[in-house]
Amino acid sequence: MAMDIFLIIVVSLIALFVSYYRFFKFSLVNDLNGHSKIAETKLGPIEYKIIGDKGPILMSIHGSPGGHDQNIISSDAFRILILSRPGYLRTPLGVGKTPAEQATAYSELLDVLGIQKVVVMGISGGGTSSMEFAAKFPEKTLGLIAFEAVSYSEDYANKFPDDESMMNGSDFSMWAGLYSMSFLGTKKKAAMMLPNPKNRIRLTSNPKNVAKLKSMEWSIWPMSLRREGVVNDYQQFANLSIPFEKINAPTLAIHGNEDINVDLAHARELIQKVQGSELRIIDEGDHMMMFTHAEEIDSLIKEFVLRVSNDQTLT
Repeated sequence: MAMDIFLIIVVSLIALFVSYYRFFKFSLVNDLNGHSKIAETKLGPIEYKIIGDKGPILMSIHGSPGGHDQNIISSDAFRILILSRPGYLRTPLGVGKTPAEQATAYSELLDVLGIQKVVVMGISGGGTSSMEFAAKFPEKTLGLIAFEAVSYSEDYANKFPDDESMMNGSDFSMWAGLYSMSFLGTKKKAAMMLPNPKNRIRLTSNPKNVAKLKSMEWSIWPMSLRREGVVNDYQQFANLSIPFEKINAPTLAIHGNEDINVDLAHARELIQKVQGSELRIIDEGDHMMMFTHAEEIDSLIKEFVLRVSNDQTLT
Protein backbone atom coordinates (compact mmCIF):
# COMPACT_ATOMS: atom_id res chain seq x y z
CA MET A 1 0.00 0.00 0.00
CA ALA A 2 2.79 2.39 1.01
CA MET A 3 4.62 1.55 -2.22
CA ASP A 4 1.50 2.33 -4.27
CA ILE A 5 1.17 5.72 -2.61
CA PHE A 6 4.87 6.41 -3.20
CA LEU A 7 4.54 5.57 -6.90
CA ILE A 8 1.47 7.78 -7.23
CA ILE A 9 3.39 10.67 -5.66
CA VAL A 10 6.40 10.12 -7.95
CA VAL A 11 4.26 9.90 -11.08
CA SER A 12 2.32 13.00 -10.03
CA LEU A 13 5.52 14.96 -9.46
CA ILE A 14 6.91 13.90 -12.84
CA ALA A 15 3.66 14.89 -14.54
CA LEU A 16 3.72 18.25 -12.74
CA PHE A 17 7.34 18.83 -13.74
CA VAL A 18 6.64 18.00 -17.40
CA SER A 19 3.56 20.23 -17.41
CA TYR A 20 5.58 23.08 -15.97
CA TYR A 21 8.27 22.59 -18.62
CA ARG A 22 5.67 22.73 -21.40
CA PHE A 23 4.12 25.84 -19.90
CA PHE A 24 7.55 27.47 -19.52
CA LYS A 25 8.49 26.77 -23.13
CA PHE A 26 5.11 27.91 -24.46
CA SER A 27 5.30 31.14 -22.45
CA LEU A 28 8.89 31.90 -23.43
CA VAL A 29 8.26 31.36 -27.15
CA ASN A 30 5.09 33.45 -26.98
CA ASP A 31 7.06 36.20 -25.26
CA LEU A 32 9.78 36.03 -27.92
CA ASN A 33 7.23 36.32 -30.71
CA GLY A 34 5.38 39.09 -28.90
CA HIS A 35 8.48 41.27 -28.73
CA SER A 36 9.39 41.01 -32.42
CA LYS A 37 7.87 41.68 -35.82
CA ILE A 38 8.10 39.97 -39.19
CA ALA A 39 9.13 41.90 -42.30
CA GLU A 40 8.15 40.32 -45.59
CA THR A 41 11.09 40.87 -47.94
CA LYS A 42 11.87 39.67 -51.46
CA LEU A 43 14.01 36.93 -49.92
CA GLY A 44 11.43 35.82 -47.38
CA PRO A 45 10.32 36.73 -43.85
CA ILE A 46 12.87 38.32 -41.51
CA GLU A 47 12.20 38.68 -37.80
CA TYR A 48 13.33 41.89 -36.12
CA LYS A 49 12.70 44.41 -33.39
CA ILE A 50 13.74 48.02 -32.81
CA ILE A 51 14.71 49.31 -29.38
CA GLY A 52 14.46 53.06 -28.79
CA ASP A 53 12.71 55.83 -30.68
CA LYS A 54 15.34 58.44 -31.44
CA GLY A 55 18.81 58.89 -32.84
CA PRO A 56 20.82 57.01 -35.46
CA ILE A 57 20.34 53.27 -35.91
CA LEU A 58 22.74 50.53 -34.87
CA MET A 59 21.91 47.26 -36.67
CA SER A 60 23.04 44.52 -34.30
CA ILE A 61 23.88 41.15 -35.87
CA HIS A 62 23.80 38.40 -33.24
CA GLY A 63 26.23 35.56 -32.70
CA SER A 64 25.96 31.76 -32.71
CA PRO A 65 23.54 30.86 -31.24
CA GLY A 66 21.28 33.86 -30.77
CA GLY A 67 18.30 35.69 -32.17
CA HIS A 68 16.55 39.02 -31.81
CA ASP A 69 16.67 38.46 -28.04
CA GLN A 70 20.48 38.77 -27.96
CA ASN A 71 21.22 42.40 -27.18
CA ILE A 72 24.60 43.18 -25.61
CA ILE A 73 24.35 46.95 -25.21
CA SER A 74 22.31 49.65 -23.51
CA SER A 75 21.93 53.20 -24.79
CA ASP A 76 19.36 55.94 -25.03
CA ALA A 77 21.50 57.84 -27.56
CA PHE A 78 20.55 55.73 -30.57
CA ARG A 79 18.11 53.12 -31.77
CA ILE A 80 19.02 49.45 -31.98
CA LEU A 81 17.70 47.26 -34.79
CA ILE A 82 18.12 43.60 -33.88
CA LEU A 83 17.15 40.85 -36.28
CA SER A 84 17.11 37.08 -36.15
CA ARG A 85 19.62 35.79 -38.69
CA PRO A 86 18.54 33.07 -41.14
CA GLY A 87 18.02 29.77 -39.34
CA TYR A 88 17.23 31.45 -36.03
CA LEU A 89 13.80 31.74 -34.44
CA ARG A 90 11.30 32.99 -37.07
CA THR A 91 13.73 33.79 -39.91
CA PRO A 92 14.00 30.74 -42.22
CA LEU A 93 17.45 29.57 -43.29
CA GLY A 94 16.36 29.88 -46.92
CA VAL A 95 16.52 33.66 -46.58
CA GLY A 96 20.31 33.39 -46.77
CA LYS A 97 22.86 30.69 -45.96
CA THR A 98 26.22 32.30 -46.74
CA PRO A 99 27.46 35.47 -45.03
CA ALA A 100 27.14 37.30 -48.38
CA GLU A 101 23.54 36.11 -48.83
CA GLN A 102 22.70 37.13 -45.27
CA ALA A 103 24.18 40.60 -45.92
CA THR A 104 21.81 40.96 -48.88
CA ALA A 105 18.93 39.94 -46.62
CA TYR A 106 19.86 42.71 -44.18
CA SER A 107 19.79 45.21 -47.04
CA GLU A 108 16.35 43.98 -48.09
CA LEU A 109 15.13 44.37 -44.51
CA LEU A 110 16.33 47.97 -44.40
CA ASP A 111 14.53 48.69 -47.65
CA VAL A 112 11.27 47.30 -46.30
CA LEU A 113 11.64 49.31 -43.10
CA GLY A 114 12.52 52.47 -45.01
CA ILE A 115 15.90 52.82 -43.30
CA GLN A 116 18.58 54.45 -45.44
CA LYS A 117 21.78 54.00 -43.42
CA VAL A 118 22.95 52.18 -40.30
CA VAL A 119 25.98 51.46 -38.23
CA VAL A 120 26.29 47.67 -38.41
CA MET A 121 27.68 45.66 -35.51
CA GLY A 122 28.57 42.00 -35.87
CA ILE A 123 28.79 40.05 -32.63
CA SER A 124 30.98 36.92 -32.63
CA GLY A 125 29.50 34.62 -35.30
CA GLY A 126 27.51 37.54 -36.69
CA GLY A 127 30.74 39.29 -37.61
CA THR A 128 31.16 37.61 -40.99
CA SER A 129 27.83 38.75 -42.44
CA SER A 130 28.21 42.24 -40.96
CA MET A 131 31.56 42.58 -42.76
CA GLU A 132 29.95 41.35 -45.97
CA PHE A 133 27.21 43.96 -45.51
CA ALA A 134 29.74 46.79 -45.11
CA ALA A 135 31.60 45.55 -48.22
CA LYS A 136 28.51 45.03 -50.42
CA PHE A 137 26.43 48.01 -49.34
CA PRO A 138 28.75 50.95 -48.58
CA GLU A 139 25.95 53.38 -49.39
CA LYS A 140 23.96 51.99 -46.45
CA THR A 141 26.88 51.67 -44.02
CA LEU A 142 27.78 54.54 -41.73
CA GLY A 143 30.24 52.41 -39.81
CA LEU A 144 31.17 48.84 -38.88
CA ILE A 145 31.74 47.45 -35.38
CA ALA A 146 33.30 44.00 -35.11
CA PHE A 147 32.59 42.82 -31.57
CA GLU A 148 34.61 39.69 -30.75
CA ALA A 149 33.88 38.89 -34.37
CA VAL A 150 34.87 35.89 -36.48
CA SER A 151 37.02 37.24 -39.32
CA TYR A 152 38.71 34.24 -40.91
CA SER A 153 38.08 30.53 -41.52
CA GLU A 154 38.16 28.16 -38.57
CA ASP A 155 36.70 24.72 -37.98
CA TYR A 156 34.69 25.46 -34.85
CA ALA A 157 33.05 22.03 -34.89
CA ASN A 158 36.44 20.48 -34.14
CA LYS A 159 37.67 23.37 -32.03
CA PHE A 160 34.70 23.05 -29.66
CA PRO A 161 33.44 19.45 -29.92
CA ASP A 162 31.25 19.91 -26.83
CA ASP A 163 29.10 22.32 -28.83
CA GLU A 164 27.80 19.39 -30.87
CA SER A 165 26.10 17.88 -27.83
CA MET A 166 24.52 21.26 -27.11
CA MET A 167 23.29 21.64 -30.68
CA ASN A 168 21.97 18.09 -30.90
CA GLY A 169 20.58 17.87 -27.39
CA SER A 170 16.91 18.10 -26.57
CA ASP A 171 15.24 21.34 -25.53
CA PHE A 172 14.23 19.60 -22.32
CA SER A 173 17.74 18.60 -21.24
CA MET A 174 19.09 22.07 -21.99
CA TRP A 175 16.16 23.66 -20.17
CA ALA A 176 16.82 21.50 -17.12
CA GLY A 177 20.43 22.70 -17.05
CA LEU A 178 19.57 26.37 -17.50
CA TYR A 179 16.69 26.16 -15.06
CA SER A 180 18.90 24.52 -12.43
CA MET A 181 21.44 27.32 -12.86
CA SER A 182 18.74 29.88 -12.13
CA PHE A 183 18.79 28.72 -8.51
CA LEU A 184 22.51 29.42 -8.19
CA GLY A 185 23.69 32.68 -6.73
CA THR A 186 25.48 35.19 -8.93
CA LYS A 187 28.86 34.34 -7.37
CA LYS A 188 28.47 30.63 -8.17
CA LYS A 189 27.40 31.42 -11.74
CA ALA A 190 30.40 33.70 -12.11
CA ALA A 191 32.72 30.95 -10.87
CA MET A 192 31.30 28.55 -13.48
CA MET A 193 31.36 30.98 -16.39
CA LEU A 194 34.42 33.19 -15.86
CA PRO A 195 37.96 31.73 -15.60
CA ASN A 196 39.51 35.00 -14.44
CA PRO A 197 38.71 35.72 -10.74
CA LYS A 198 38.95 39.48 -11.45
CA ASN A 199 36.11 39.17 -13.94
CA ARG A 200 34.00 37.40 -11.35
CA ILE A 201 34.40 40.42 -9.09
CA ARG A 202 33.62 42.78 -11.97
CA LEU A 203 30.38 40.89 -12.60
CA THR A 204 29.13 40.45 -9.06
CA SER A 205 30.07 43.92 -7.78
CA ASN A 206 28.16 45.80 -10.49
CA PRO A 207 24.34 45.51 -10.54
CA LYS A 208 24.28 46.68 -14.18
CA ASN A 209 26.48 43.76 -15.21
CA VAL A 210 24.36 41.28 -13.24
CA ALA A 211 21.17 42.63 -14.83
CA LYS A 212 22.68 42.28 -18.30
CA LEU A 213 23.65 38.66 -17.60
CA LYS A 214 20.14 37.82 -16.40
CA SER A 215 18.60 39.33 -19.51
CA MET A 216 20.79 37.18 -21.74
CA GLU A 217 20.72 33.84 -19.92
CA TRP A 218 17.95 32.32 -22.05
CA SER A 219 19.00 33.80 -25.41
CA ILE A 220 20.33 30.43 -26.57
CA TRP A 221 17.11 28.52 -25.81
CA PRO A 222 15.09 26.78 -27.12
CA MET A 223 17.81 25.29 -29.29
CA SER A 224 15.26 23.64 -31.59
CA LEU A 225 14.42 27.13 -32.90
CA ARG A 226 18.09 28.06 -33.36
CA ARG A 227 19.77 24.78 -34.28
CA GLU A 228 19.52 25.16 -38.05
CA GLY A 229 21.24 28.53 -37.85
CA VAL A 230 24.08 27.30 -35.63
CA VAL A 231 24.78 24.25 -37.80
CA ASN A 232 24.85 26.46 -40.89
CA ASP A 233 27.14 28.97 -39.18
CA TYR A 234 29.71 26.32 -38.33
CA GLN A 235 29.65 25.09 -41.91
CA GLN A 236 30.13 28.63 -43.23
CA PHE A 237 32.91 29.51 -40.78
CA ALA A 238 35.05 26.67 -42.10
CA ASN A 239 35.32 28.29 -45.53
CA LEU A 240 35.23 32.08 -45.44
CA SER A 241 36.33 34.59 -48.04
CA ILE A 242 35.46 38.07 -46.79
CA PRO A 243 36.15 40.95 -49.23
CA PHE A 244 37.95 43.17 -46.70
CA GLU A 245 39.35 45.35 -49.49
CA LYS A 246 35.82 46.58 -50.28
CA ILE A 247 35.13 47.83 -46.76
CA ASN A 248 35.62 51.59 -46.71
CA ALA A 249 33.34 52.63 -43.86
CA PRO A 250 34.85 53.65 -40.50
CA THR A 251 35.58 50.38 -38.73
CA LEU A 252 36.07 49.58 -35.05
CA ALA A 253 37.10 46.17 -33.71
CA ILE A 254 36.41 45.53 -30.01
CA HIS A 255 38.01 42.39 -28.62
CA GLY A 256 39.14 40.96 -25.30
CA ASN A 257 42.71 39.77 -24.83
CA GLU A 258 41.53 36.69 -22.93
CA ASP A 259 38.93 35.52 -25.46
CA ILE A 260 39.44 31.80 -26.14
CA ASN A 261 36.26 31.36 -28.18
CA VAL A 262 37.19 33.85 -30.90
CA ASP A 263 40.88 34.61 -30.60
CA LEU A 264 42.17 38.18 -30.63
CA ALA A 265 43.91 37.26 -33.89
CA HIS A 266 40.54 37.64 -35.64
CA ALA A 267 40.42 41.33 -34.73
CA ARG A 268 44.03 41.82 -35.77
CA GLU A 269 43.26 40.18 -39.11
CA LEU A 270 40.44 42.65 -39.66
CA ILE A 271 42.35 45.82 -38.85
CA GLN A 272 45.31 44.72 -40.97
CA LYS A 273 43.08 44.35 -44.01
CA VAL A 274 40.63 47.24 -43.58
CA GLN A 275 42.27 50.57 -44.19
CA GLY A 276 41.82 53.13 -41.43
CA SER A 277 40.24 50.68 -39.00
CA GLU A 278 40.94 50.78 -35.28
CA LEU A 279 41.21 48.15 -32.56
CA ARG A 280 40.20 48.57 -28.94
CA ILE A 281 41.46 45.74 -26.76
CA ILE A 282 39.53 45.12 -23.55
CA ASP A 283 42.04 44.18 -20.88
CA GLU A 284 41.19 40.84 -19.25
CA GLY A 285 38.10 40.61 -21.44
CA ASP A 286 36.96 37.14 -22.48
CA HIS A 287 34.01 36.08 -24.65
CA MET A 288 31.64 37.04 -21.83
CA MET A 289 33.08 40.54 -21.48
CA MET A 290 29.76 42.21 -22.27
CA PHE A 291 28.78 41.20 -18.72
CA THR A 292 32.02 42.11 -16.96
CA HIS A 293 33.04 45.26 -18.83
CA ALA A 294 29.62 46.63 -19.72
CA GLU A 295 30.27 50.30 -18.97
CA GLU A 296 33.53 50.38 -20.92
CA ILE A 297 31.99 48.60 -23.90
CA ASP A 298 28.78 50.66 -23.91
CA SER A 299 30.87 53.83 -23.87
CA LEU A 300 33.06 52.71 -26.79
CA ILE A 301 30.05 51.76 -28.90
CA LYS A 302 28.13 54.93 -28.08
CA GLU A 303 31.09 57.17 -28.94
CA PHE A 304 31.66 55.37 -32.24
CA VAL A 305 27.99 55.35 -33.31
CA LEU A 306 27.51 59.04 -32.61
CA ARG A 307 30.81 59.99 -34.20
CA VAL A 308 30.26 58.19 -37.51
CA SER A 309 26.60 59.11 -37.74
CA ASN A 310 27.29 62.74 -36.93
CA ASP A 311 24.31 62.70 -34.56
CA GLN A 312 21.92 62.44 -37.48
CA THR A 313 18.60 60.63 -37.36
CA LEU A 314 18.62 58.68 -40.63
CA THR A 315 15.43 56.90 -41.56
